[in-house]
Amino acid sequence: MSPQAAYLALVLAAALVLFVTGWVRVDVTALLVMLALLAPVWPGAGAGRWHGLLDARQAFSGFGSPAVLMLAGMFVLSAALVQTGAAAMLGERLLRRASSSVLLLQVTLFVSVAALSTLVSNTTTVLVAMPLALTACRRRGYAPSKVLMPIAFASLLGGMWTLIGTRSNVLISDFLASKTGAGLPFFSFAPVAALVFVAALAWFLLAGRRWLPSHGLDQSLTARYEVTEYLSEILATPSSRLVGRTLAELDLATHHGVSVLQVIRGEEGLTPAPWLRLAPQDVLVVQGRMTQIDQLLSGGGLEFKEELALGERTLRSVDLVLVEAVVAPHSDLEGRTLREVDFLSRFGASVLGIGRRGHLLHGALADQRLRFGDSLLLAGHAQRLRALRESPDLLLVDSRRRVARDPRRAWAVLGLLALVAMLSAAEILEPTFAIVAAAVVAVLLRCVTVHQAYESIDWKTLVVVGGMIPFSVAMEVTGSDRALVETVVALLHGAAPQVVLAGLLLFVLLLTQILGNATVAVLIGPLAWRLALGVGADPVPFLVGAALCTSASFMMPVAHEATLLVMGPGGYRGRDYLRSGLPLALIVWAVTVVSLPWFYPLT
Repeated sequence: MSPQAAYLALVLAAALVLFVTGWVRVDVTALLVMLALLAPVWPGAGAGRWHGLLDARQAFSGFGSPAVLMLAGMFVLSAALVQTGAAAMLGERLLRRASSSVLLLQVTLFVSVAALSTLVSNTTTVLVAMPLALTACRRRGYAPSKVLMPIAFASLLGGMWTLIGTRSNVLISDFLASKTGAGLPFFSFAPVAALVFVAALAWFLLAGRRWLPSHGLDQSLTARYEVTEYLSEILATPSSRLVGRTLAELDLATHHGVSVLQVIRGEEGLTPAPWLRLAPQDVLVVQGRMTQIDQLLSGGGLEFKEELALGERTLRSVDLVLVEAVVAPHSDLEGRTLREVDFLSRFGASVLGIGRRGHLLHGALADQRLRFGDSLLLAGHAQRLRALRESPDLLLVDSRRRVARDPRRAWAVLGLLALVAMLSAAEILEPTFAIVAAAVVAVLLRCVTVHQAYESIDWKTLVVVGGMIPFSVAMEVTGSDRALVETVVALLHGAAPQVVLAGLLLFVLLLTQILGNATVAVLIGPLAWRLALGVGADPVPFLVGAALCTSASFMMPVAHEATLLVMGPGGYRGRDYLRSGLPLALIVWAVTVVSLPWFYPLT
């Protein structure tokens, strides 16, 4: 192994560790990879200047890739579909007729979510479908865990069908275009994806739906979050040290671990704003463990009025409600603590519990750094909580953001998406041009504002893509891809191309469970290309198969945003994904390996 190849392997190993552990944000990790390839660590000839594995043009080539522009356009079109109310309009019409039985609801959601995901990003589809599904479950008494995981899985299966269905399809096509000058046609994935979907639906009807957990229906929010604290009413007497000071100055959460949910002054209930100055005879409705409340009372000048078990009836008596929210994609809250964002002041709600990846966080909640997909148990005033529906940072479970329905613009967006599909499939327009042009037209038609368009773009994904593309360039420049493939081919001892394809796709299937599908697509493209040439096969079916298997992110909740979003609201554990997702992932792999040569001959 050459020194350059060894250095490249070290960079990849470090990146994989950071991707898997999450010690560093994935976008920052991708930028570190790019900088490591550009860093001047190699001496030049003679007295020449030191240089990196790549020059600046090569290192920054990812950000000039057509794939980045295409992904940005996809995000904008998805936002337009949501903002005009088109997605919710279609979903509500379907679910109105499909909730008479849990099986009919499951199948309707499975098929409709997959259909929508062929043209809209997986994450957006789940964000649209989840509140609609939860509303249907609440009305009919179905367990949410029976429908939310199928929604996430269906969005991934639907994304396989088209070029713009998911990020990995775009990236694999972009890699092929860099090699041959032409990417994959718009519906090149559809024949195999259709067979995969039929097999997946058949498995779901016959067995898969019976393996879904059945919880989340009769379990209260306080039980799910294991909230054992109590609400207590404390009277501030004239001699209390609290009188005359603002809630911000007192900071009871920091000093005593007690949250103030409401201040009752006379007959009026006041929101506990930081600037609120306490007056004599004010009653504080506080939440916390009794030991913490006792510590607060020991300061003198406070009288204990009443202790009430935390529950819906008690909350209503003090004009408070409990709701569950999920930290939304590219939220401003991500990576920040509740204390840093001044959560109570900003949202008018107290956080009683935080769930992450199927587990509850313990300790001081105010100091926990929030992550995308975290589920929060919130207590606050109904009037303030209604405003949370408009926040782009939090997704209120079992509720929908109020979107001003505009049927004219809704149909315009649907028409734009249909036009993109038709013109791209007929090869009249290049997909990159068609998607970006459609996104611009959506802005011009005011289907989405410029501000909303910028907000809708998942910049983290674009940075990951732009930062990791140079790694594939470095593999070619250093000859690492060639050396790796030659070693693999030698180990296979002349195995048939279909056997090599099956092994490659199984490797992709496993890798995509721990890394994002975009990252896997960037890394696997050069290897699939070289491996196909190494065994005398056509690279196209290898690339198409790799793209399809990167979407099979079913076995772990953190494998994709779609699966992570439904974890908290569905009350799922990691084992639920493995039990339901493993058979489905193997079905995707088996059907792809068998059917791919029918449409794309290997030799």
